[in-house]
Amino acid sequence: MAAVVVAAIGLICVVSCNAAPKKDGLAAKVNGVAIKAATLDTALNNFIENQKMFGQAVKDEDKDKLRKDILNELISAEVLYQTSQKAGLGNLTKDVDAQMENIKKGFGSEEEFQKTLKDKGININDLKEDVKKGVYINAYLQKDVFSKLPPVPEDEKKKEYDANKDKLNIPEQVRASHILIKFDEKATPEQKKIAREKIDSIRAKIMSGEDFAKLAKENSEDGSAQNGGDLDFFGRGDMAKAFEDAAFGLEKDQLSPVVETQFGYHIIKVTDKKAAHTLTYEEVSNDIGQFLLNKQKRDAINKTVESLKKNAKIEIM
Repeated sequence: MAAVVVAAIGLICVVSCNAAPKKDGLAAKVNGVAIKAATLDTALNNFIENQKMFGQAVKDEDKDKLRKDILNELISAEVLYQTSQKAGLGNLTKDVDAQMENIKKGFGSEEEFQKTLKDKGININDLKEDVKKGVYINAYLQKDVFSKLPPVPEDEKKKEYDANKDKLNIPEQVRASHILIKFDEKATPEQKKIAREKIDSIRAKIMSGEDFAKLAKENSEDGSAQNGGDLDFFGRGDMAKAFEDAAFGLEKDQLSPVVETQFGYHIIKVTDKKAAHTLTYEEVSNDIGQFLLNKQKRDAINKTVESLKKNAKIEIM
């Protein structure tokens, strides 16, 4: 039930993702406020399409139960929204506008945003109303539900750590920077020769004392160039085999020979190393605390919704 209620908050904005099917009628009423059958159909179709994206098809025999579960989510969301309107939250117009701007940014441009709305048959006012509901629900939960939760006790965090210690094993890692001079698989011998001469020249400069990071910024044909070639920590299997074999074979601050991969020629410098180890409690205590706090929040949402539903008039059509 926890996941269902939490998902309900996200489902408020579901009509912004897909055009609603043309269908008359109501699916339910919550204290006289209608939940349209079209909205339910949209939510159901959206969930099914999302599952397909992850390679998980919803079976026909499961659709009736899924429809009931999603309707329950929509009812839960409506109950929470109606409660939020009586919670003295004030005017949240600025928050709604900010959320609308964040949505628009996801489309790259105003033109692309408007085109998507038109293609999907979405009314901008309906979208803004959905966003408004989400903003008010979250504000209500923060003010009247989450604020009353106690801090996660230290002994609970340690208990969670001990129960999951076997999942906290971290393999050997290295942190490396590199400089890349590209050539593609169709490069001619002459093109590869030019790339090799350039990488050899850069390596010679490093060996003579010039700064690796500066040369990476000036010469590397890779997205890491702006960070001086830094790739952060990585483990085995994260990089091309020739690259990782060279990197894991270096000592800290050691410079590699020129390494060839399918991407081009690299010079690699290892800047740090981490032996295989189990994460300590101190390293993960904050993450564990957040995990347990999120669990508390889910439980609190469920209890709140169930309590509100008992005092609400809910009609299933």
